Amino acid sequence: MQLPALYRPLHQLCFFRLDAQFYLTPLTALPSDELRLPDTKQSLLSQLPEDDRRQLEQVCANGAATSLALTIKGRRWICHLAPVENNHWLLSADISAHQQCDQLGVTEWQLAQQWQLGQSQHGDDHHALVSMPQLVDTLLSEQHADRVILWRHYYDDEVLRPLYSQGMAFNLQPVKAERHYLRTLQQRGALSYSHCAEQPLLSAFNYLATDGIVHRLDVPLLLDKKLIGVLSLEYARPRAAVTSSDMQFVATLAAQLAELISQPVTPEPLSSLELQLAALTPILLRHTGQDFFNQLMLQLTRLFQADMALVGLISPSQETVRVVSCAINGELQPPFSFKLANTPCEVSFGQSQQINVYHQDVAAIFPDADLLQQHNIQAYVGLSVRDHEGSIIGNLALLFKQPLPASSQLQSVLEQLEYRICAELLRRRDQEALMVAAVAFDAQQGQFITDSQLHVQRANQAFLQLSGYFCEKLLGRSALSLRNDTPFHANIDAITHSLEQHQSWQGEQQLKRADGQTVPVMLRMSQVKDKLGVIHYVCGVEDLSQQKSAQQRIETMAYFDKLTGLHNRHYMVDHISYTIAQAESEASRGALLLLDLDGFKSINDSLGYRIGDSLLVQVAERLRQFTAQIDGASLARIGSDEFVLLCPHLGHGYTQAKTRAEQLAHSLGEQFLLPFQFESLRLHVSASVGISLFPVAELGLEEYLRQADTANHIAKQVAPGSHVFFSQEMADEIQERLTIANALQQALQNNELELYFQPQQRVADNQLTGVEALLRWLPEGKAPIPPGIFIPIAEETSLICDIGSWVLRQACVRFDAWQALPNRPERMSVNISARHFHGPDFISQLSLLIHQYPSCRHRLTLEVTEGVFLENLHDSRSRMAHIKALGVNISIDDFGTGYSSFAYLRELPVDELKLDRAFIQYVAERPQDKAIISCLLELARTLNMEVVAEGVETPAQLATLSELNCGIYQGYLRARPMCEDDLIAWLKHL
Repeated sequence: MQLPALYRPLHQLCFFRLDAQFYLTPLTALPSDELRLPDTKQSLLSQLPEDDRRQLEQVCANGAATSLALTIKGRRWICHLAPVENNHWLLSADISAHQQCDQLGVTEWQLAQQWQLGQSQHGDDHHALVSMPQLVDTLLSEQHADRVILWRHYYDDEVLRPLYSQGMAFNLQPVKAERHYLRTLQQRGALSYSHCAEQPLLSAFNYLATDGIVHRLDVPLLLDKKLIGVLSLEYARPRAAVTSSDMQFVATLAAQLAELISQPVTPEPLSSLELQLAALTPILLRHTGQDFFNQLMLQLTRLFQADMALVGLISPSQETVRVVSCAINGELQPPFSFKLANTPCEVSFGQSQQINVYHQDVAAIFPDADLLQQHNIQAYVGLSVRDHEGSIIGNLALLFKQPLPASSQLQSVLEQLEYRICAELLRRRDQEALMVAAVAFDAQQGQFITDSQLHVQRANQAFLQLSGYFCEKLLGRSALSLRNDTPFHANIDAITHSLEQHQSWQGEQQLKRADGQTVPVMLRMSQVKDKLGVIHYVCGVEDLSQQKSAQQRIETMAYFDKLTGLHNRHYMVDHISYTIAQAESEASRGALLLLDLDGFKSINDSLGYRIGDSLLVQVAERLRQFTAQIDGASLARIGSDEFVLLCPHLGHGYTQAKTRAEQLAHSLGEQFLLPFQFESLRLHVSASVGISLFPVAELGLEEYLRQADTANHIAKQVAPGSHVFFSQEMADEIQERLTIANALQQALQNNELELYFQPQQRVADNQLTGVEALLRWLPEGKAPIPPGIFIPIAEETSLICDIGSWVLRQACVRFDAWQALPNRPERMSVNISARHFHGPDFISQLSLLIHQYPSCRHRLTLEVTEGVFLENLHDSRSRMAHIKALGVNISIDDFGTGYSSFAYLRELPVDELKLDRAFIQYVAERPQDKAIISCLLELARTLNMEVVAEGVETPAQLATLSELNCGIYQGYLRARPMCEDDLIAWLKHL
């Protein structure tokens, strides 16, 4: 008996992407039979029977590649699933391998016997010569039905079991029919339905709506007036009413079918080999793919009492076997691989015969075969599977724990199976290759394939999205028409030459999209040749848009200021190099103007960074418009509130260039005459300008910026809104200040700083009231450095905070030590800078000192200028409240100069005012100064504040202060600032 074997099929695979919501997206061209294809607008789950739906959900939940059969629109599809990225799956469906599924226990072998018996038992009857398939086929053609189904029914059973169907593919599943339907059908003799999906009697036949059945004719199959089956004619389109002649014809054939299916099956006795082959026939007919291998392994272990059965593919290196299915003791096992060396499979592959048998002791013969040792295998039967060229592609093996009888018919069975197993292994290997190829072709990178004349034959989804073309519009189109020709890209001749010489080419191109826009891409082309020459070009297209955009963003970040959109310092340094080199080559002169906003920090601190940023944007816009009027000029923002204007063409002589630069500086100042508007707020802002002329021999690029910055620094000292040209004297002064700053840092570490003290006395009786601590710098071996020189330098850096902390601590230490002196001062005054006062640790440091030196409580006075609290009134008010809570007094130094505002005196907890020496110097000679001091004294008395007059040097000044009832004074008239030893000696003479 010859088993039916499948020839190796031509692949008709459709590839889809299955997303996490079970929606399908076609990846390859689809056949024209759309009525049989799944609906991509609906979830695939909604198109499947319940069992298939659960099976698909389980496969996706497991996350492993597999094969399964699914019923879609009445067709059984053999599907292969492989997981890809983002919980998506690659689904390939072989539309040429659809199958019908019978789960009724009536195998195809038994059905075939029944058809034959139907003919042989009625050989003498002319009418009986017609077989069951012929009867069903007659019904299908004569009644123009789309499908005919023969159902079997047994008494006292509500289930209808499908025996056979012809026409539209049908998933043979039992149906539990309602009793009312069966009773009505038997009573009426036939039932004709329109709009089947809406008929209550047909509610059990849930496949009707899925398959699109709209009309149906059911005729009962009766035997001795008992219902033994149903004949169903189904139509996917409306049909005319059933005529009486049609009904008589169908009823006649139904009677013949009822007689045929009621006949008992009495086949001739079969040999044991035939029985074994018959048992395998349903597997060979009904199953393909992984399901075929699984069912075959299970059936072989049952038929031949094998302890293990496996089938596998040999690796390309022929070193390992990848087992695609294995059954042990009747249970399927997970896939695995084993090494081929030193196994009976290796011996089988090396022999010419197909079957290799070891009846016993196979584990002893192959001691290194782990599989044999692990399972105590005694006998082995192996089938070497070869393709049509004779090459080994895999093997099938049955393993036994007991010796195998020599008379076993197993070899004959395996020989019958060899061709079908070969076809399935080849199919498995090819489908895996197709799946890999499909995944590779459908990668994120765009790809298309052309013929030898560069006409597009195929394109993946990524390229379709990139190009904007629909597939039907792209196929057959010349690839050259997709290229935006520009002189900056390789021409066709160069590409052709590279392909001829190297069989590949790559380069940057401009892809012309369907909407006319262009996209920068990297194109890679490779030739595909056969013996006759080039047959295809495979083209990979990488979208460079993001890369180009990133490069543009990087360039923007590298050379442009994000806030204002102007060039930044990095760009300007590079541009200065080019501009100066050009000026030198043209023997022309230019200028670099560095502009710095005056008081910008105060604006940020008082009005907030939002206003500060808005101001910078408006300033940048005014400067941009101004720069546009200057030939060859460029503008950049190089710092927080610093802008650089580079003007390369100001003349060929020094005088001409300087004159032109000064005119530009004046014009720059005029850009700030009008206020800047921020909603309801108007700000008047000025800008100081430092100017550096170029070129200058042997001057580095950064040096020009440094020169302009130095000149700008001097301009701010002159007056807000000034402009100053750089000179060497400025550089020398800056260098000297830098030297002093460095030396001052060392002075603090080397104890070169010392406190001096100047007494404060009552005007009325010269009674000592306190002392003011004053800082002196006494470098070892050098002349003392005046405070007027080093204090401003320290205030420009954070060094003033370190020095201030040192002075405050030393003053507290000395004041605490003086408490044993008989004529000790009652108060200690210490000057505090604005930066130190607003430092984050100032309040905590002061609190610690007061706790360490309780004698300072209510006797320590901090002298601050009005600029301290003008920087941040709210913060100053809070800090002063903390200071007062510690028992420390607050004095406003140099009152009457600078920002003096009586409003602050009302709001701040101030204890003392110190009158600046500028008022005291001419108080005895100028009535105006005397009147001012009189007013200030009256104000202080009204606000309950003490007043200290500084710089009293003559008896006339003291007499005038006495006349005005001033409380306290200090100055050279009574005592100069002195060291601690001199102060103690001075106190003894009081």
